[in-house]
Amino acid sequence: MIGISRVKAAAAAVAGVFAAGMLAACGRAEPAVEATTPAPAPSVVTVRTATAEEREVHTIVRATGTFVADESSDVTPPVSGQVIETPVNVGDTVKTGQVLVRLDDRDARLKLRQAQAALQQAEAQARRAQTEADRNADLVRSGDISRSSYEQLTTQVAVADAAVAQAAAQVAAAEKAVSDAVVVAPFSGHVSARPVAAGEYVTTSTKVATVVRITPLKLQLQVPEFAASTLRSGMAVAATVPAHPDRTFTGAVTAMNVAIDPASRAMAIEARFANADGRLMPGMFGSAEIQLPATERSVFVPESAVTSLANGESFTVYTIDGDVVRVRVVQPGERKDGMVRLVAGLEPGVVVATSNLGQLFEGARIRAESAAAEPARPDAGRRGQ
Repeated sequence: MIGISRVKAAAAAVAGVFAAGMLAACGRAEPAVEATTPAPAPSVVTVRTATAEEREVHTIVRATGTFVADESSDVTPPVSGQVIETPVNVGDTVKTGQVLVRLDDRDARLKLRQAQAALQQAEAQARRAQTEADRNADLVRSGDISRSSYEQLTTQVAVADAAVAQAAAQVAAAEKAVSDAVVVAPFSGHVSARPVAAGEYVTTSTKVATVVRITPLKLQLQVPEFAASTLRSGMAVAATVPAHPDRTFTGAVTAMNVAIDPASRAMAIEARFANADGRLMPGMFGSAEIQLPATERSVFVPESAVTSLANGESFTVYTIDGDVVRVRVVQPGERKDGMVRLVAGLEPGVVVATSNLGQLFEGARIRAESAAAEPARPDAGRRGQ
């Protein structure tokens, strides 16, 4: 409407000048009246307001990291051979000792039979040597044979016994070669990779399967140096993942590095999560919070007072300076019960707008509808579980 009024005013002004010129040409000129339109008054936005309040909250350490399997094993065969069977697939659940891959064991079984035959032969020779020695034991006592002859017989018994032991060891090695042709799971878990197929030839350095244990699951984090002295094993850890944005997973600190990384000035820790339902998976990105025993003063405002900029990465609040709005860039933290913690950007006691934020801008004129602060609630610094 303002644009249309200005257009009409400009048209009236042009018409007035044209009429004045015509009257002057006819000798009946009269003073021309300049047509103008008064500037529109700036609009006033009605807003509700609240006062930023200070609260005592627990100090919370925030960190991000990656979930990793509690145990992960790249399984390789103990012996080389040709794959003849792969009874598991990726995603299968396996138990300790369950068969992952079978290799061709025909050659190993042939060697086992040869070793067993050699053992039988050695045992037979040992029995014969022992029988001969026993038969000549009385003869050496009666003097019918010499002591040296009898000692030769006992030596033959010892040699035969040693041959038996050697043959038994060869049988055990052959039996192991047969059992090694069956590659089994080292622990209970899930198969995350099985890169071989029947017909392939594998060696002792070939990965035939990867088994991971994801119950529990570990979250590897880097926490800032200032928190290193107060962190303890067993402290609760609350984590969220993009795959389940509406759920908070609870775990505990289980391991802490004894050294600070001089490059990042951070300490590496591990938190363990039960993951009984298997919703968490290795490789997921996690955002974690650890509540420390210490407390700190923080500023809180209603969630409705905080808005994001167009880039979606910066946040602002509109503070009230008399009847004028000022824009303040803030860093929001955790949210609870309709309130949001401001990590930086605002002081306690400042009045902020909580409604009609889409109509506000730097310098906008406002009329406060009401001013009310939320009642203080203790321990608002912890995210809801």
